[in-house]
Amino acid sequence: SGEHELHLLVRPSTDYSALSPRHVCCFQGDVERLADYLRSHQVEGIIHLASLYLASHRPDQVTDLVNANILLGTSLLEAAKLAGVKWFLNDEYHPVNLYAATKQAFITMARYYQETSPIRFSTLKLCDTYGPGDTRRKILALFREIAQSGETLAMSPGEQRMDLLHIDDVVAGFQVLANRLADPSAPLLPEYVLSSGHPRSLRELASMFEQVNGVKLPIEWGGRSYREREVMDPYRGNILPGWSPKVSLETGMKCKR
Repeated sequence: SGEHELHLLVRPSTDYSALSPRHVCCFQGDVERLADYLRSHQVEGIIHLASLYLASHRPDQVTDLVNANILLGTSLLEAAKLAGVKWFLNDEYHPVNLYAATKQAFITMARYYQETSPIRFSTLKLCDTYGPGDTRRKILALFREIAQSGETLAMSPGEQRMDLLHIDDVVAGFQVLANRLADPSAPLLPEYVLSSGHPRSLRELASMFEQVNGVKLPIEWGGRSYREREVMDPYRGNILPGWSPKVSLETGMKCKR
């Protein structure tokens, strides 16, 4: 696939200095103006990464969830249809909460655009992701923290299975699906899944981390209960054809000395 010219869609408040993109479009809700931008730059496809993820929400966050996960995506699809954009790649993480419900509602909205325009649409479902530069306090970051601090961490009984993928493998997945979407002759399913193929329980992940890094993690298993609606098993589905993970978990979870 030849080089792609990338355009970044941002809100007025977004700090994108770390990305140093060549083309930036600031979106404040004007769909026709966005369509003009897409048309004038001959944008061929959209990779929709923007979403608001909340594991559990407060009543005052409902508006933000709907705006981020339904309204923004639908505005993008409307502009894409007006501008004759050829394809749309939607990304989704799959826990069970109102976030997941809003993402599912967006897919229902997208069906209308698929039926009323030639746009090729597919969703890429992601499992848990990790990698350098991640600012989230996800599981591997927590392991690193307590390995250094020695502070005991109360965790659930730890039987829930997680499917972890390195960010490099995730980016490669987006590239594979973008190329498939851009090829009108390539068969297309409504959704694909990126999976390591080796989901592991939280306890297994902890002992693997200990072995790889030669440390003992001060974890109190069962020190707190599972979250309400805890996801115990990763989502299963059609693995994206033409893609497979390259970064092993052993390599990915090794702490830099």
